[in-house]
Amino acid sequence: MDRLPSGMKNLSLKGFGPFKVQLACRLDYNTSLLLATLWDYPRSFIGSLNTTNADVGLMMVDKMAERGEIVSDDISMLTDALRQCQLGGIASEVESIFKKNMSRTEQEKQEKQEPPCDRVNPSDQDTGAVEPAKATDSEDNQRPSIDKSKETTGRGITGAVKPSKATDSKDKQRPSIDKLKETAGKGTTEAVAPINLNRVTIEATDSKAKQQSIIDQLKKAADKGTPIGELILDTSFGTIDESGSITLHSGIILPLFSTLTVLNVWTEEGRVMTETELTGFLQYGSKSTQLNVLGFQSCDLPSLSSSTEVLKEIQKKGVEVLWVDTAHCLDTSSGSWEMDNIDMVREYCGVGIAIRKHWRKETQELQIKMLQFASENEIPVRMLKLNECYCSVTPDGTKITLQSGQTLPALPTVRIINIVTEDGRTIPADEFARLLEFANQSRLIEDLSFHRCELPPTLPASSISPEMKSRNFKVSWLSAGHCFDLNLRTWKIADLETIRMSCGFGVLIYKQCSSQMHKLQTHFLTVASQNNVPIPFISLRESFRAVDDTTGSIILESGVMLPRLSSLDDLSINAESRELTEEEVNELVKYSSQCSKLCFYFCFLPWSVPTDRFPAHLRSGKFQVLWDPEDKEEYTLDLASGRWVNHATKMALTEKEYQDMLVRFRLEYK
Repeated sequence: MDRLPSGMKNLSLKGFGPFKVQLACRLDYNTSLLLATLWDYPRSFIGSLNTTNADVGLMMVDKMAERGEIVSDDISMLTDALRQCQLGGIASEVESIFKKNMSRTEQEKQEKQEPPCDRVNPSDQDTGAVEPAKATDSEDNQRPSIDKSKETTGRGITGAVKPSKATDSKDKQRPSIDKLKETAGKGTTEAVAPINLNRVTIEATDSKAKQQSIIDQLKKAADKGTPIGELILDTSFGTIDESGSITLHSGIILPLFSTLTVLNVWTEEGRVMTETELTGFLQYGSKSTQLNVLGFQSCDLPSLSSSTEVLKEIQKKGVEVLWVDTAHCLDTSSGSWEMDNIDMVREYCGVGIAIRKHWRKETQELQIKMLQFASENEIPVRMLKLNECYCSVTPDGTKITLQSGQTLPALPTVRIINIVTEDGRTIPADEFARLLEFANQSRLIEDLSFHRCELPPTLPASSISPEMKSRNFKVSWLSAGHCFDLNLRTWKIADLETIRMSCGFGVLIYKQCSSQMHKLQTHFLTVASQNNVPIPFISLRESFRAVDDTTGSIILESGVMLPRLSSLDDLSINAESRELTEEEVNELVKYSSQCSKLCFYFCFLPWSVPTDRFPAHLRSGKFQVLWDPEDKEEYTLDLASGRWVNHATKMALTEKEYQDMLVRFRLEYK
């Protein structure tokens, strides 16, 4: 079960850091979920453990180390938990790895003459896990970390992947560039421990003081001539000019570190880099005397004119410019992107490929080229994700057309295909059948999954070939928590593993969806709640009709009942144009009595809400009621006074402000 990236197999893996990396490679989604549930991890963390996050093992390792469940001299808490989960085989394997890695630690410590942070030895690098994100998303954030030095052979992806942070555009919104600019540097001002110069991360969510402290330590190391391994700008990069001056979102200028070996830029999801920005990074790289690799992830990059002067400098210095999302490198003689070596393609395909809607047609073409190269060379593709870029499938099911017009052929070596459509799209029966055939053409296919769309209730018998029936690969409807039985041609409630994954995304219930889909969604949510599966949030998108007086269940617009769910954390009501009454608000509060938050969007609520009718435990606990009527300002209900308080200013909403807002609301929607 050796899933270590090939770039790491050349390293001498010893010590607790390398043990954690090897442990992460053995903690898949199922195992991580069992451990997180057993140890009663926070719902938000458990919700983020979905199989589209390629780094669930790294997230778990980081969390276990943070909580003290694994330490450098004792992993018994972990192995006991694994055996308690009936995973004795994995427990024994982990014990063996731990023993091999740690048995010579004391001897190695005695042999080292200098402090561990004073020198970076490529063969002893600690490639510890990436800190997990604090919210859930789905979906796209697959960031293999670049780790390269002149002493190592081959350019490797260390396997560290940055988790995604959001699922839903309103309820769990991923921060935009503007939002990052507003919030950067506003975190806590916690003291910063001495950094590990092998691998340093500056995050957008770090406080300005923390970012500055990290930079000061790096500058001090560079001034002393101490090698710096890899610097990761985790969505903290703001701007760069043609001269190579980098400014973070917080406004801090990032100086040039003369001893830096690798600069890895993780942008906010889907950012499109300009030629000026790419040229600026090349200028930065040309000025650094030790830089070997300049890497970019989660962004769209342009080609450059061959006459660009800085290309000659980069070529002269031997700096490799890698675009990890496409497994391409910059050809410094032509300024174009070329396929990188087969090892990098293999490693990146082992993480998963996401083709995104907003990226340039040329970028999608590079990704398709890489996927075809992988298939031609028998390289398994762990997952192919079409993120809101799917348009149609050919009548014979051999090709998919993307919204950009690019054509994606069937891939023989892909294991999982995940199609995320635009919200609320309906895929008819004949198209669904052709997509099944597209997946069937991969001899490695394990799962074809759909998200944010509506699928047909059944298919004609002629749509399912005997070969497809015999293979019986999994077909998951993540939005509805059901799986399609290829033999019976009907939807069945999914296994708990798939239900956990479906809940982890958050659940959107749309008004325009059929009653059949509403029934499937309420069914799987009920099963999830009965099995204590955390449901991070449910968003009712104009689908809320009323609360039933007798049962306390929510009545959807289709007439389907959504019962109370004990494992639901956050309920969002998007009731566009509606003016809800005091009674309706009270009933929704009662429905949400086991949640931590109730949110209202694009609807109008009473100026004050008497809270004396709320359950007593809500008034005295951490329960929140939030209201954002115009997508401009958010208000919090003061549970003592029943008045709305501006979330930003902390001032109570006045009657005049309320009346002015009501006039604007009625003009907008009536």
